[in-house]
Amino acid sequence: MKLQRGKKLDRDKAPGPDGFTIAMFQDCWDVIKEDLVRVFAEFHSSGIINQSTNASFIVLLPKKCMTKKISDFRPISLITSLYKIIAKVLSGCLRGAYDHVSWDFLDHVLEKKGFSPRWRKWMRGCLSTVSFAVLVNGNAKGWVKASRGLRQGDPLSPFLFTLVADVLSRMLLRAEERNSLEGFRVGQNSTRVSHLQFADDTIFFSNTNEEDLQTLKSLLLVFGQIFGLKVNLDKSNIYDINLDRNHLSRLAELLDCKASGWPIPYSGLPLGGNPKACGFWDPVIERISKRLDGWQKAFLSFGGRITLIQSCLTHMPCYFLSLFKILASVAAKIERLQRDFLWSGVGEGKRDHLVSWDVVCKPKAIGGLGFGKIALRNVALLGKCLWRYPREGSTLWYKVILSIYGSHSNEWDANTIVRWSHRCPWKAIAQVFQEFSKFTRFVVRNGDRIRFWEDLWWGDQSLGS
Repeated sequence: MKLQRGKKLDRDKAPGPDGFTIAMFQDCWDVIKEDLVRVFAEFHSSGIINQSTNASFIVLLPKKCMTKKISDFRPISLITSLYKIIAKVLSGCLRGAYDHVSWDFLDHVLEKKGFSPRWRKWMRGCLSTVSFAVLVNGNAKGWVKASRGLRQGDPLSPFLFTLVADVLSRMLLRAEERNSLEGFRVGQNSTRVSHLQFADDTIFFSNTNEEDLQTLKSLLLVFGQIFGLKVNLDKSNIYDINLDRNHLSRLAELLDCKASGWPIPYSGLPLGGNPKACGFWDPVIERISKRLDGWQKAFLSFGGRITLIQSCLTHMPCYFLSLFKILASVAAKIERLQRDFLWSGVGEGKRDHLVSWDVVCKPKAIGGLGFGKIALRNVALLGKCLWRYPREGSTLWYKVILSIYGSHSNEWDANTIVRWSHRCPWKAIAQVFQEFSKFTRFVVRNGDRIRFWEDLWWGDQSLGS
């Protein structure tokens, strides 16, 4: 086992019941590493972790300013640093979203995946000795021993939950093969898509056949019974494409969920929204404005404001910028917020701008502060998707894009001549290819993919045109 993996843990995370941060283990590594080796040797042979080592604090953090009910708080699990190191080593070799995963069935999944009895013993040792205490005003109140579930903050939880989610995915794919579920087919190749999973969020695709939806509901119930999980119907919604509202309401009643309209808030992005509308970008503007409001009472020097812009404000829109072409008016609004904060602070009144914003955005090597222009960052992030496209040919998203648009003659990006929804982000991504291609080169190698008269050897025209 590689104890050096412990050095990759975040050193600034809040400590658990042991009171030590990861920083202490990293800074004192040479002093305590022999003791750590003895702890690992004992765990390696017995598969049991001391209960005090596997204890956790649960802290309730408010989600908003005015908290009135328990749902306004977010439970955060604080784990001992020693356990984090053990779990990090195991998770590194494995390469939670739910709180009620059945340990017995998880052990069965590990067995089917080919993990040895010793590995499964280690996993059960990590899971079965967990105990919790709730911190009330800084004091631990009552210890409770866990009987199932994966802990938030546990380095093992994401990998173990991935195994759990994979079982659901395989159940859905098996139902597809047996034509019990149709999903939907997209593009010229009729690529079938039945579901998408990200952490504990899942999107299911189905036709309007009530039998298909009943099959989907039955699969979810069976999956829940096996793993001890339950779908959160309060957070589940059904969305339609050109469907009668009464029919949608009947389907929602069948699934015991709510009927909602577009766009879909999924993983922080408004799916189905129109990126050419200013309102689409309102969440980005609101996040930046709220962050600035939080700094309003802070005493910040000019250098402090520079640091906050570089480390925080410039990166907040990056998630949206990675998929959508930003509007010039929205980019100007974001840069205006940054510019006003730099020269005036927040709540300090308006002051003169001493240097042009274009100069400020230049790299430090040529006299700027290195903020960068929003539009240029947008092009760079969209180019990242172009770079991934030919390198991930076995992935579902590649197959969907290829099926919709077909292949371009350069075999790099998709053909964007095909008319499609203006809301599909791929057109905006493909539009940056001309800029992107200036920084790429094609390696000939054995020549199997070379078409001498049709390839673009110079400029934008082939030799045969």
